Amino acid sequence: MANKKLTIEFVRDEFLKEWYILLTKVYINSKQRLEYICPKGHKHFISWSNWKSGYRCPSCAPTIKPTIEFIKNSFEKCYYELLTKMYKNNKQKLEYICPKGHRHSTTWNDWQQGKRCPTCWEINKFGCGNPNWKGGISKEPYCQDWGKYLKEFIMERDGYKCMNPDCLGKDKTLSVHHINYNKKSCGPENLITVCRSCNSRANFDRKWHEAWYKAIIYRRGYNYGTTI
Repeated sequence: MANKKLTIEFVRDEFLKEWYILLTKVYINSKQRLEYICPKGHKHFISWSNWKSGYRCPSCAPTIKPTIEFIKNSFEKCYYELLTKMYKNNKQKLEYICPKGHRHSTTWNDWQQGKRCPTCWEINKFGCGNPNWKGGISKEPYCQDWGKYLKEFIMERDGYKCMNPDCLGKDKTLSVHHINYNKKSCGPENLITVCRSCNSRANFDRKWHEAWYKAIIYRRGYNYGTTI
């Protein structure tokens, strides 16, 4: 079946093996959303790719505790090496090594939702793995005051830590981020300390990140009487 397009009959039989009722009538491809009813009567959608990766009814998932062997097998299907030896609950951090050798951790819930290695994600989105990669150097000029002392002042103000509450916590290298993405705007109300990982993530969905960091600055009282 690996080199042939699957038939709807084959997919339906695979679902029936686990007492799932497939409602979709036509199979298109492995990314298609297939509607089903699980053995407990919950109606959901799933792609064939996710079904083959071990995903099942999300409504039933919280009531069924998987074994560490099942989780390990799910990681191995994506060529990830699971380092954690015991499974406690779906909020537990599971340590792993991705196919590129990056070491991180994730929860079983996040893994089931398709979240994978954040380092690989950043490289593919912003780094040399992206077709728009420019070598990592922006030609946009900074303000006249930009330099070691200004960056040191901002980092000291922020306690030499990443100010993003949603930080992945894996990269200890700190950067000073321009909240409104204007490198000529170097007022302290427009600068915030983040780790290199969060700084890279801020290149994606810029409007959301700008509002996010503005709110953090405002809550901490760093507006210095001005607005960003």
